Amino acid sequence: MTTALQVSLYGLVMLASGMLAFAEGAAFPDAFTIPMALLALFLTDRWKLFYLRVRWANVLGLVSFGLAGWELSSGLIEARLLSLAHLLVYLTWIALFMAKTSRTHWSLCLLSVLQVAIGAVLTSEGGFGLMCVLFLFTSIWTLTIFTVSRARQRYSQEDAVLFATQQEGEARDEVVRSETADIFHWNQRSRPISTVQIDPQRNWMSGPFVSGVLANVMLSALVGMLFFAFTPRIWVGNFSAFGEAPDQPLRALQSGFAEEVQLGDIGQILEGTNTVLEVRLFDQNTNQSIDIVAHAARQGFDEPIFRGSVMGEYENGKWRGGSTGRNDGPRNVLPTPIDDCIRQEFRMEPMDSGILFAMPQHLAGVLEHRLPHLTERRLTAVLYRDDSITGRERLQYKIYSEKPFPEADVPFPRGTHGNLIFPNEIEYYRALPAGLERLRNLARQIAEPPDAPNSNPTEMARRILHHLRDSGEYGYTLDMSVDDPSIDAVEDFLFNRKQGHCEYFGSALGLMLRAVGIPTRLVSGFKGGDLNQSSGYFVVQGRHAHVWVEAWLNGRWRVLDATPAGRSDSVKSLAPKMSLLGNLADMFSSIWSHQIVGLSFNDQSSNLYTPLKELGTTVWKDLQANVENLLNGEAGEGGSSRRRRQLVAVAMFALAISVLLWMLLFAARSKLKTGTRPPWFVGLLNFLSWLLPSENSPNNGDGWRSRWSRWWSGLLRRLRGESAEQRLRVEFYERFLRLLRTAGLEPLPAQTAREFLIASQSEWSQRLAADNSASLPADVVAQFYRVRFGGESLSLDEQRQIESQLGQMEQQWRDRNGRR
Repeated sequence: MTTALQVSLYGLVMLASGMLAFAEGAAFPDAFTIPMALLALFLTDRWKLFYLRVRWANVLGLVSFGLAGWELSSGLIEARLLSLAHLLVYLTWIALFMAKTSRTHWSLCLLSVLQVAIGAVLTSEGGFGLMCVLFLFTSIWTLTIFTVSRARQRYSQEDAVLFATQQEGEARDEVVRSETADIFHWNQRSRPISTVQIDPQRNWMSGPFVSGVLANVMLSALVGMLFFAFTPRIWVGNFSAFGEAPDQPLRALQSGFAEEVQLGDIGQILEGTNTVLEVRLFDQNTNQSIDIVAHAARQGFDEPIFRGSVMGEYENGKWRGGSTGRNDGPRNVLPTPIDDCIRQEFRMEPMDSGILFAMPQHLAGVLEHRLPHLTERRLTAVLYRDDSITGRERLQYKIYSEKPFPEADVPFPRGTHGNLIFPNEIEYYRALPAGLERLRNLARQIAEPPDAPNSNPTEMARRILHHLRDSGEYGYTLDMSVDDPSIDAVEDFLFNRKQGHCEYFGSALGLMLRAVGIPTRLVSGFKGGDLNQSSGYFVVQGRHAHVWVEAWLNGRWRVLDATPAGRSDSVKSLAPKMSLLGNLADMFSSIWSHQIVGLSFNDQSSNLYTPLKELGTTVWKDLQANVENLLNGEAGEGGSSRRRRQLVAVAMFALAISVLLWMLLFAARSKLKTGTRPPWFVGLLNFLSWLLPSENSPNNGDGWRSRWSRWWSGLLRRLRGESAEQRLRVEFYERFLRLLRTAGLEPLPAQTAREFLIASQSEWSQRLAADNSASLPADVVAQFYRVRFGGESLSLDEQRQIESQLGQMEQQWRDRNGRR
């Protein structure tokens, strides 16, 4: 038992520290608890070579608070939270090397729970969810082992006291002591410890014990899930326990989609396989699901694109959002669509920028959040969430967009819905930095060859696009090395490396189009994705990040993508190889992220509250209608209305009588004082108590009252499902008790058979010594524990022997009373 407790407790501590290290994303100091725990298990608990004294533990505790205070003084929210987590780790180290008591065990359990709680704040990964399930089982198992261990220790101590009392009483009669000593020996087949009966044929941790713990785990998980599911997700204000410090992200979030991007930033995202977006499309009128790839094809795209940030200023390898003047301000997005449209449903992972992604031509949108309104820039049509929403929150939102319609004789698809463009905006998007003469000359050579000197903007854009994407002169790679850092990064790509990813192709296309006078802006977002068959969502990962160009052609912003086809091969090569186990893990991660961590009040309303309300309303209306039909005499196929009314009346009368009887019986068993009740009610209760005696009421004697009490007790045992053999097992012990009661010996209500035997030893030992029956009580009690709790059956010879001894004892006591 001690070994099991130590292994379980230390395993719980190591699991909690590992979960905290996983959530924090750092090994020290959290993961360092695992080797510390193994060291303490052997040095302190198993080999007992070293342990911390209380005074040194107090000193180390003060040092721990000092270190946590130093981390707290940094001023960042992340450091403030982690300072508390590290303080818990330091205190765990101290408790591990202290001499273990019940209080120390409780402290380690509490520290483990607090570490897991902080870890839940730091991360929302699906792997942490799996660890939480394992922690639930481990914690309940450890607490159960701890409780059983304490019970065993306490009962053993009480048993030692009873054993010592029995030894003092036995000094008066050597013969009686020798006959009864085996009852208190540990090797006895069945024996009680205080008020708990121990079966030595079973171990403390047996199969039923383990199955009981598993049942408790399942029941605890079920109850927790019910509370979790039905507790409303309602936010109250924006209270912050850490003050007004800057909102720093606790974990590495998506980057590269801000208002300012350096060439090469997106390359870090392109190598990632973490999920960023999950998308579903529906027809708003029919609510029918729409194939997202087919929808993108009808829009003119080879793959679905999800528009993000828009940048218009370029200088020295860096793009900025910039401003085109007073016309480019924010405006609110309509919360609901006006006409027939497509509904885009998004689930977006935490992201450090305030940008929301959507497929082109949006009309309206709403955020499923306590702050549901969306805004957009007037000229760029970039969508933003509310500024007060932190980047650590998973977001769900809906975007309503136009239905695609074919455009005749247009080579490039539309990038945004129909928006105005101002003269200052045209000049803004034509601006080309100085020093890019080689790029300017190359663009003019390609866009206006000698055989086509007067080409229109669409033809020039097509030639530049074909040169970068289809000529074979440029290749796709994620290698971000620079050949000549002394020149502009785009010119280094065009004339030296001729290898790069989408940022370089998009930047080169945009600047070359500006060089020939075409207004152009750079757009970053995502392109492509994979359909998750289990969830029905189109999943977009980091490897799908992409950059393209929007050019002002034919009175609209048109999408041009110069990245070669090698980009698709690269994206596919980065896809994780999913096995069956990987698919299950991915499904669990999705459920954990969106149905548990990201559960919103809207989800609860649509999936729980509203269906339950509708079900309750329907059942209540049906019940009212059925009762009304029966009472109003509406006949049905089964019989007349009069018969139905009679049945309803009889059922209601029977229900009322049953409730009344139950209330009377409950009151009869209660312990309320009779002085607070009316006399007639007291008399009724006394009659019911006399008529229906409790199972433990005295039933000795041969009168009709005793026989009725014994019959009533037997009936209760039959109702509980006891077999005839089980009822016969204790009959000889009840006969023995009736015999002792005639001699004035009565066990107390809370006394076990063994305790009654010890307490009344001085009485029955003197009476039975003259009859040579001094060992009979000890034998009867031993056999009683053997068959009642040990699960054994007495042989016929043993039954006859006990019955014969009890018969002789009864006859001797009758003769003695008769002579007296």
